[in-house]
Amino acid sequence: MGRKFTLTEENYHSRAARRRWLSSSDVKAAKRCESAWLADYCGKIKHEENKPAFAFGHLFEAALTLPGPQYHRYLAAHPELCSSRGPTKGQLRAEYAAAPELAHAVRRSPYLWGIVRRCKKQVILTGELNGMPVRCMMDLVDRDGSIYDLKAMRSFLPIYDTAREEYLDWWAYWNYPIQLYIYREIARQNGLAVPRVGLIAASKADCDVQALAFGDEIMQAAAADTAYTMQRMAQILAGQEEPTACGRCAWCMSRKRITEFEMI
Repeated sequence: MGRKFTLTEENYHSRAARRRWLSSSDVKAAKRCESAWLADYCGKIKHEENKPAFAFGHLFEAALTLPGPQYHRYLAAHPELCSSRGPTKGQLRAEYAAAPELAHAVRRSPYLWGIVRRCKKQVILTGELNGMPVRCMMDLVDRDGSIYDLKAMRSFLPIYDTAREEYLDWWAYWNYPIQLYIYREIARQNGLAVPRVGLIAASKADCDVQALAFGDEIMQAAAADTAYTMQRMAQILAGQEEPTACGRCAWCMSRKRITEFEMI
């Protein structure tokens, strides 16, 4: 038996944690492109936690959920978020400046702000789903066990899905029902009732805010998608199946080799 590994906020995204447990991010990545997911799982792709979109999302969460002193300590611990020269020295860099504004947009709603204030933050749980070990770190867990995820989106406009050749709602395009279905099932395994799962989201385009709860029909579809995807993941990891490449993502483009002319 290996040494006991205790999950914390600090090591949740570590290589060691990722090798012990899958996450909803793994499942969503495998649904998009099995080849890219496997490459990332095997360490062939640098993890993108520090890219601007991820950093913006984490800053939005910090601005919304952390008390003043803790928020300032968060900024001090992440100097890359702030300008280091000129008249803007010490201020948030331009690409991150909107994060506190989005947090304020959520706080303007007493209903949503009440939820954020009373919820437990960054709750870490582990369990098993479809025969595979899974870890979760949930943004907000309410007193009744309801789970909410915080999202800073570019906009709330529909997004074109090239694989399906149609426009999808932003939450469907990013497979957030799958994420929240996994959270719900792992939370229930740990004794929570979870009467509701949903998103509290803010849009960078116009500071709009949406609060979306997912009902039974969407959760049933997410359960089926998750079961199929995780079955494929298990078969791929066991060497029983080859991963399918989507042919469109950055990983697939980096592997593309032209061997002949295409006749048109």
